[in-house]
Amino acid sequence: MAEAAVAEAVAEAGRAADRRWLGLELLEAGPDATGVATTRATVVMAERHLTQLRRMYGGTGLSLVGALVEAATGRSLRWATAQFVGTPRHGDRVDLVAEVLAAGRRTSQVRVTGFVGGRVVLAGLGAAGDVNPAIPEGTVPSMPVVPPPEDCPPTRLPIPPDLPPGFFAMVEMREFGEGPRLRFWMRFPGRPVTRPAMLPMVADSVPTMVMAALGHSGSGSSLDNTIRIGSAPDSEWVLVDGTPEQAAGGYGHGSVRLWTPDGSLAGVGSQTAALWLGAGAPGRSGTEPIGH
Repeated sequence: MAEAAVAEAVAEAGRAADRRWLGLELLEAGPDATGVATTRATVVMAERHLTQLRRMYGGTGLSLVGALVEAATGRSLRWATAQFVGTPRHGDRVDLVAEVLAAGRRTSQVRVTGFVGGRVVLAGLGAAGDVNPAIPEGTVPSMPVVPPPEDCPPTRLPIPPDLPPGFFAMVEMREFGEGPRLRFWMRFPGRPVTRPAMLPMVADSVPTMVMAALGHSGSGSSLDNTIRIGSAPDSEWVLVDGTPEQAAGGYGHGSVRLWTPDGSLAGVGSQTAALWLGAGAPGRSGTEPIGH
């Protein structure tokens, strides 16, 4: 019991650190008028939350959903998804409401809604749960054999000089080789990226990956982001192992496996996006931004 209490205290400290990094401020918690346990929070869109087009980065939106699910339940995130129905921009205050729709002995299920000025901008669902030590653990796929991050050159991102880097100023990426799969190392220097609330930000790479597999430059605007949490030690570096799946009707989808250097599967992400070619980026012409 003492070991479990220590582990939970460490986990909660990590969750609080992630909320601080995300700028997510908890406001109040308690039952609403219908008796549903509700937690309210707020965040102001800053550089770390944005693409180069000054819009909220989809991975950041899902990270905010995941962080609030954990805060509302006191449990570790296991799964989360978000649909983006609006576009928070730089300086916007996003008010978030988490409603615990079900709280069982091991698992809680939560709905998260984000608002800007009373207008809904994101709708999320998440599940958080406690560990069941009686169930054996294992990972079926194996991490691909790739060079370690220290043997890979830093990636020079094609950010036009007239655009602020936004989220990409916070990360370091290292690529290797070429092929239909997009694989690269990514980290937030000095911060474990394998914690559940951080993983969605490294998983958000599907639009660029799909366009590259089709032989075109371009990216896309996220319709949804989904993350499934695995089991991995704290690590700065994550290998993003992407699989582009399809482009149809102007929309693309794919998935990514997220590996730590020791071969642990930290999580699996998937995404659907409205695609655009490099010269057709919303509000731009010429070189495409890489955010989505």
